[in-house]
Amino acid sequence: MFERIGRGWGIAKASWAVVKLHPKLLLFPIFSGTAFLALIGAIGLSVFAGSKSDYVRHLLENLQPDQPVVYVALFAFYFVSTFIIVFFNAALIFCALQGFAGKEPSLRAGLATAAGRLPQILAWTFVATTVGLILNALQSFLKDRLGFLGALLGGIAETAWLVVTYFAVPVLVVDGVGPVEAVKRSSAILKRTWGEAIAGEGGLGLISVVFFLPVVLLIGLIGTARLDVWANPAVAVALIAVIGAYVLALVVIFTALGTIFRTGAYVYATTGKAPSNMDPALLHGAFRKK
Repeated sequence: MFERIGRGWGIAKASWAVVKLHPKLLLFPIFSGTAFLALIGAIGLSVFAGSKSDYVRHLLENLQPDQPVVYVALFAFYFVSTFIIVFFNAALIFCALQGFAGKEPSLRAGLATAAGRLPQILAWTFVATTVGLILNALQSFLKDRLGFLGALLGGIAETAWLVVTYFAVPVLVVDGVGPVEAVKRSSAILKRTWGEAIAGEGGLGLISVVFFLPVVLLIGLIGTARLDVWANPAVAVALIAVIGAYVLALVVIFTALGTIFRTGAYVYATTGKAPSNMDPALLHGAFRKK
């Protein structure tokens, strides 16, 4: 545990060094989050506008969870959400590669590159969404049938998918290949460099938990009424604003750090050389052989 935390802290510092050199890279997670909020807003407005119609309201009131239209709507939502994430991640990866090459990253070039890979991104989004929903359904099915063992098996299947697709988006950005070929090349890179590696051993997620912990503790104190913040509306609004800004900042920062480190690991895996600001031992130690 402490080893993973130490490694995660090293990853965070190495990735943050890149961000300090090129702070504009943080804009891509902000763009992604803004687009996602716009999607939620559009859905909310559509539902609100539809509720004014007696016909639509009747359909919504009689809608059942197991109807095909529900699954179609769910797939569409996940598809668009995944597309937003992949598109801006692709732009960030391109800019991170520029930074690793000693160039000044260009936001315009990053977005243009992602736009140029639009067919591949759409295809990958379809595959990722489909496989993700199938894995979720499989995990739920196994959990219902086998309990903890089923949940464990489902988790193993999900982890295996995350492993083989770890470098899929960087491959897509650099090579411009389709989703099937991207998965093949991603898996081949991992096996060639680390053997059959387990992605995510870096512990960056544990570091993010440490930073999120104060928010959890504060919310817990508020929930147990040990802090009566609601007695003063101004204090309550200010506290909510501060918590929201803090959480948003953490999401933006750790999203960028994770993508930057993945890009650095890709450079190391494909060239054998660690990018500047990143220790080769740190990159190699982020994975372990079975």
